Amino acid sequence: MISRRPLLLGALATPALATGAGAQLLPGGRPMRWIVPFPPGGAADAIGRIWADAFTARNAQPVVIENRGGANGVLGVEAVARAVPDGATLGVFNISFFTALPLMARVSYDPARDLTPVAKLVTSTVLCCVTAERARERGWTDFRALIEWARKPGQQITKGSASNGGPSHLLIATIAKRAGADILHVPYRGGAPALNDLLAGQIDMVFDFMPALMPQVAAGRLVPLAVGSAARSPLMPTVPGLGEFADLGLGGLDLQSWNILTAPAGLPPALGEEIAASVRRGAGHPGLADRLAAAGLVLATSASPAEVREEIARDAPRWKEMVEVSGARIE
Repeated sequence: MISRRPLLLGALATPALATGAGAQLLPGGRPMRWIVPFPPGGAADAIGRIWADAFTARNAQPVVIENRGGANGVLGVEAVARAVPDGATLGVFNISFFTALPLMARVSYDPARDLTPVAKLVTSTVLCCVTAERARERGWTDFRALIEWARKPGQQITKGSASNGGPSHLLIATIAKRAGADILHVPYRGGAPALNDLLAGQIDMVFDFMPALMPQVAAGRLVPLAVGSAARSPLMPTVPGLGEFADLGLGGLDLQSWNILTAPAGLPPALGEEIAASVRRGAGHPGLADRLAAAGLVLATSASPAEVREEIARDAPRWKEMVEVSGARIE
């Protein structure tokens, strides 16, 4: 399903536009096309639509979201890679399209050759949860207790995730190896079935993105033990990050899943800088950070396309390690 509805916050003559917002990036009022490489309704779609609202409100430039799902997101990446590099077609792509996916699956694109990362949009991480009942039964009062339990002979923990080769799978495989813990990965077709089995006691824990888990935490059915980033998340500041468990072998682990506004290769550098500046203007739109936080996302921007490229290069070794440790392959 392709949505061609321009994402406007009311009419373009909003107060933000009337008081010095940026000029149109495309001539003649032509809308930009942002490709989301997954179907409507998921987290990737929410990122694109929430951000497009803010971008349009702060820039005199309408945006249309196009959902191009299929092949683990590759079809959407291909659509951007084949587009004319004139700023009219951009992708809302996860960091994994630049780092992990090309290592796990046969893909038809080379991120270095075919894509131009332009601006960072959001960051997110995963949350480790167990049921309150299982935490009481096994004394899993915190993440350290869970890992130490799984280090004992004959004590295996079953961990569910939304997919084979997803960030949660890659992270828990690396945690298990580094900490010497017996953790069995159980992949599901989506986060909802994994959560249902967790609540039913069929598996011991999940590491999943926050929006699906936070309501169950608030209701007291789930106990959060750790987030997948090195530092604590501002969305759940009382839950420790993995950097607090360096003595368990987890130092340096930092699963920050972030999304990037991406252009085809060959985008003129000056246009890339202009789009990045427009994103920074969009980040100042009132309510954007709150809307993203409600979806379990943290607002993040970048100073320039060069900064985004540098951050991808810094992140790539972490993702490579996780892919290699997990042995994950996507057919």
